[in-house]
Amino acid sequence: MKIFSSKIFTLLKRNVAVLSAREPLNKSVTLPSRVCSYDFGLTLPSTATVLQNDAAAKVVVLGTVHFSKKSVEEVSQIVHTLKPNAILVELCRQRVSLLELDDKKFLEDAKKFDSKKFSQTMKEHKGVVSGMLHAMLLKTYADLAKELGVAPGGEFRRAYQEMKKIPGCKLFLGDRPIQITISRAFQSLNMIEIGQVLYHLSKTNQKPLDKLQIEKYKSKEFVQSQFDEITREVPAFKKIFHVFVDERDRCLAYSLQECVRTVQNPRVLAVVGIGHVNGISRYYGKMRQEDIVPLLLRLQQTERYFIPVQKKPVMS
Repeated sequence: MKIFSSKIFTLLKRNVAVLSAREPLNKSVTLPSRVCSYDFGLTLPSTATVLQNDAAAKVVVLGTVHFSKKSVEEVSQIVHTLKPNAILVELCRQRVSLLELDDKKFLEDAKKFDSKKFSQTMKEHKGVVSGMLHAMLLKTYADLAKELGVAPGGEFRRAYQEMKKIPGCKLFLGDRPIQITISRAFQSLNMIEIGQVLYHLSKTNQKPLDKLQIEKYKSKEFVQSQFDEITREVPAFKKIFHVFVDERDRCLAYSLQECVRTVQNPRVLAVVGIGHVNGISRYYGKMRQEDIVPLLLRLQQTERYFIPVQKKPVMS
């Protein structure tokens, strides 16, 4: 029996939360309204969104579907077209090892993931709930890898490989640390809601996904229908999705702003899960440092989660 529904995990990576309208924050840069790809003067995949195209910077966000080989190829396509001097990926320092993951070894290990490995993963993290969710996420990665024959993070590895081919190009890690996200997600729930969520995750027996079904998650209508179904069964998932999606959209948007600010004559490509594209588009150019600090409260010491990665990243 699958411990964690692949449908739920996939939705945690999609921007499906119905968010209330927010008053605009003070803008750090002035941006035009959302630009269509043909206005950019380049041929881009349909999953690409141009956020900025002016004398100050050219910024493109590529929305990907994790575990999709097509998304991996789209990374190369857009890199060859845009020729960026900076690439930002939806990873944090704690997940940077994905950039040099051995796909073949991961797929072999995924076949061996059992209850012993699940328990070991739980023990490696402080707190029963946090450890359980970490183990559930790893179990889901293993399940999807076995079902689809694709290791996770392929689009990020391709971005890293393409970056190394471009002289002077830098890779940036733009996401919030995963431990903070998991902690905040469960801190947003009361004990009854935690029980409901864990019970649902442990009992859900989702049918295996195939490669065609994975591509369906590029459809906003399909994702919304899945979200509606899950939150109808367990309303507490709305709170979890808010932390996993909306809060991280803000962090990613701020990281992208910082990337543009620190790179000379920026031509920036951001590679993120397609569910984050709308949120990043909404918040880009509006986020201030004081907006981000409250979202990093689980950090035990002052630390910048936004760090540039050189040609050879330091593994943690």
